[in-house]
Amino acid sequence: MSLAQLDLNNIPDSASLVAVATHRLSRLLRSQLGKVLAECGDISIAEWRIFAGLHQHGAVTQKQLVDFTKIEQGQLSRSLAVMEERNLITSARSDEDRRARFFSMTDKGRDYFERILPSVMAHNQAIDAAFTPRELDQFLEMAGRILQASLDAQSDRTLALSETS
Repeated sequence: MSLAQLDLNNIPDSASLVAVATHRLSRLLRSQLGKVLAECGDISIAEWRIFAGLHQHGAVTQKQLVDFTKIEQGQLSRSLAVMEERNLITSARSDEDRRARFFSMTDKGRDYFERILPSVMAHNQAIDAAFTPRELDQFLEMAGRILQASLDAQSDRTLALSETS
């Protein structure tokens, strides 16, 4: 992937170059992962992230999956329903809280996950291999600075709005 694919010479004057580059890179990375998943089987990125959460944490509630996967509640609910319908996962009511359901992989789901995992891991390792350990640390430090700048800008806007009210 070349930098030209991000089309950074074509952004609105009012936009942040960092935000646009990050957004476009994120879209391209998701698209590439989607292609890997399509080659391996009929599974969406959201479903893959659910599998990853269940693989890492075992039986978990929907709220725990939302927290782990960062998938919005509505999309997560739809993906869980599709996966349950395909017999890739199962759910059971919590004994302590009847409103909560615990989700876990079925044997079929575990086999499906294990079949896809090597391709996804190879894809992810190839991305991470683009950086030396030092560059990776620098990248993550810069990502933290971008996040903090965005949070600070939001806080400044909120403060300015409250002072004008």
